[in-house]
Amino acid sequence: MKNTFKLSLVCASIFALTACGSDDTDTTYLEEQIQTLEAQNEKLAKEKASVQAESDQYRDQAAELAATNNQLQEKAVGYISNFQEQCAEVGVNFDYENPNPDNPYINNGKTPDMLRALSALPAAAMPSQPADHEGRDNNTCTGCHSAQAPDQHFGENCTSCHTVAEPGPDPEPEPEPDPGAPGVATHPEGATDGDGWAAFDAYTGASAGTFYYAKDNASFLNAEYLNTRFGKMNTFYEWKESSNGTSDVKTACGMPNREHITTMFPDDGKSYELSEYSNFKGAATFITQREENGESIASAATFGPGMHKGEDGEFYVTMLITKNNTCKNLVNNNKGEIHYYEFDTRSNVKLGSPDLGARNAGARIQVSTDYAESELRSFDWFTPVYGGNGQTFDPTTVDWNTVGACSLSLKVEVIYPLG
Repeated sequence: MKNTFKLSLVCASIFALTACGSDDTDTTYLEEQIQTLEAQNEKLAKEKASVQAESDQYRDQAAELAATNNQLQEKAVGYISNFQEQCAEVGVNFDYENPNPDNPYINNGKTPDMLRALSALPAAAMPSQPADHEGRDNNTCTGCHSAQAPDQHFGENCTSCHTVAEPGPDPEPEPEPDPGAPGVATHPEGATDGDGWAAFDAYTGASAGTFYYAKDNASFLNAEYLNTRFGKMNTFYEWKESSNGTSDVKTACGMPNREHITTMFPDDGKSYELSEYSNFKGAATFITQREENGESIASAATFGPGMHKGEDGEFYVTMLITKNNTCKNLVNNNKGEIHYYEFDTRSNVKLGSPDLGARNAGARIQVSTDYAESELRSFDWFTPVYGGNGQTFDPTTVDWNTVGACSLSLKVEVIYPLG
């Protein structure tokens, strides 16, 4: 019995492990599943590697494109050479407008054909009063106009800030009087009759028109036209450091008078404003004579006088100056001469060119002293000592020790050409 029991235990153990040699258990299907899963895993691993390689390739290409884009952007910015292009780079488009349209070559250093900027949204199309923000705070409208210049629109998103109405027709401009042709002489009348220039010989001491700057209207012989130049100003704009300005380029692109400057905004982190200044169009040099010890001595001085047409139809040059040789000579001699001169350093044509006009331009003017409209004043520059209220005075009776300033009115007698 003992031996039989031991044999049964051994058989039970073997059966548990091998079913005692029985063929009832089949693992073929399980093995096939394992092989299939292993094959799928291997395929997925290969696909993953392929996708990763493709992803790495796209990433490298994206990095190369980004680097190229940065290089192109830097190159594009490098081509920016004026304020209009600088503003277009930040999305603000507008055209340059010469603040001195009668001087086409005076435009802050850039010729007009270089300054044409494409304007996708002209400022004139925007409402002139930005008061209606449709309940929005100003801070939400910075894409349309800046807080520093709320009346100047520069953005393209103004419809999100304003209700934009269609612009009405521009008002008819006031007619301006015709200043006359520069070369048509008015003092004396008919000076260009006959041979053309012989009438001026007595004033210049020259002969024939070849001695005069008369071509292309280089000499302003017409009093009406000369009046538009003489004593008048050219206007310019410049960037000036100011605590009331801005350091932001886009805000600068919305400043008043932004269209009148080509100089690039100094994007250096400092605060700037757009400053206006003016200079005379030309120089007016007064030539007078005085007698000292029996000798005639010439005096020359440059002033900034004015010119106007009087009620009598004559033209007058006026100025207020300190007591000096020019004042004394004009009063004592009752006459003088003015050389009005404009010089364009950019023109390479001496007598003028179709594009820029004359390099040398202006006129010579002979004047006489109008004693009825001239005043000799005290040292306060206000109290009349001689003349005033339309009263004439005798220059031979003037005590110059009592005179501190001169308010002079000079009648234009002759306008003759440069030579």
